[in-house]
Amino acid sequence: MKKIIVLYNPAAPYHTLPLQYLALASQIDTDRYDIRIVDARVEPNAATAHSKVLELLPGAACVGVSVITGTPIKDAVCLSSLVRHRAPGVPVIWGGWHPSIFPEQCLREGYADFCVVGQGELTFRDLLSAIESRSGFDTVPGLARLENGEFHLNPGRKFTDINTFPPYDYDLIPLETYFRLKGRRQLDFYSSQGCPYRCGFCADPYVYNRRWSGLKSRRMLNDVLETARRYHIDDVVFQDENFFANQRRVIEFCSGMRESDGRFTWSATSRADQIAPLDEGLLKEIHRANLRKVVVGAESGSQDMLDMMKKDTLAEEAIVSAQKLSHAGIGADFNFIVGLPEEPFEETLKTLDTIREIKRINRSFEFNIFFFTPYPGTELFSYMVGRGYRVPQSLTGWSDIGFLSYSGEWVNRSTRRFVENFKFYLKLSTRGKMFRPVQYLAAARSRHDFYHLPLEKTFASFVLSTILHRENW
Repeated sequence: MKKIIVLYNPAAPYHTLPLQYLALASQIDTDRYDIRIVDARVEPNAATAHSKVLELLPGAACVGVSVITGTPIKDAVCLSSLVRHRAPGVPVIWGGWHPSIFPEQCLREGYADFCVVGQGELTFRDLLSAIESRSGFDTVPGLARLENGEFHLNPGRKFTDINTFPPYDYDLIPLETYFRLKGRRQLDFYSSQGCPYRCGFCADPYVYNRRWSGLKSRRMLNDVLETARRYHIDDVVFQDENFFANQRRVIEFCSGMRESDGRFTWSATSRADQIAPLDEGLLKEIHRANLRKVVVGAESGSQDMLDMMKKDTLAEEAIVSAQKLSHAGIGADFNFIVGLPEEPFEETLKTLDTIREIKRINRSFEFNIFFFTPYPGTELFSYMVGRGYRVPQSLTGWSDIGFLSYSGEWVNRSTRRFVENFKFYLKLSTRGKMFRPVQYLAAARSRHDFYHLPLEKTFASFVLSTILHRENW
């Protein structure tokens, strides 16, 4: 009888497909192992997900848990504790962002037997062999463990070209459940790993050392088309850190899309300095390849703040990108960060003015504003530690940080309140018909920055948090 590989995805408030586990599964010998993915995000509650894992423990070779910094740590700790108590002989393996940055912390707190650091597909595969033979742990690149109380981190694994990895097997997850929760037959897809840029707020340069590997255009096209046809997909979301990192690859993919019979739409990630230089005719050609939306990491309307975070872009490129995408008929979401260390309020206002200008260009364009969070492993995190930032010293401390709603102690209350009101009223002013009775008032408020007695926001916040149980709208 085949041993079971249990892969657990902790509870979180979103329903993207667990691509990290499909990546691991692509390297596992299915003639020897039975792969079971349990995703707490699509179960009625975490207890139900835990019960499914516990039922599999008698035949389990190991339990793998993907752990990202923030509130998902709570469920990762809870599930791992249950496994350690019920089946102490079953190894618990942690991987993902937090173990890649703090492997010793994860191991010393006693919830994991091993941590996979960095690109995990081959490390996890080799670890399975070591577990089976009960030897060779010190030869597995990218593996961290404790031995007689001493922390050991093996040398890192050479970054692997993902074109050598097989396509993902989406049959391993209940796709229909995800489609129902998403509200459409939408597929998440990785066409690349890593990112070649050096943004100081992002942990990717630390974990992947600014390395990037993308599927070749023909391979990407074939994999996406085959998967879309098989599962009757109507939309694909490329969840890459930076889909547009190789422009030629994108152009070749789009050319293939136009020549194929693929009828699904798709969205992807980019930077403002990757969109702004593109010829509008080329963007229209890309749009004719069914691109519906680009998620643009604009980050700030202040050149000083962009320089501080080492974004290596120009502030005006966000506006140029919005103009070009709008002319080409392509939708857009723009992401911004405010509340950086020592950011003057007038620099924050430059970002808000940039967002207003983008909305004037195309009112259907969406935006997300995040308060800067010193994410571990980033250059700005190290800067903040040097400035006296109080770093959590335990997994419990890190699990108390909700990255969607967090703002640091260096952001004063009036700035936070002003930005939150701006976000709310500008979004409300462009929402659909159900919000029309208050849209004119919201538009006037956001035009004049008049946020006194924000009754609409108080009511909406109550509905979102108490009734809909959402952190953001």
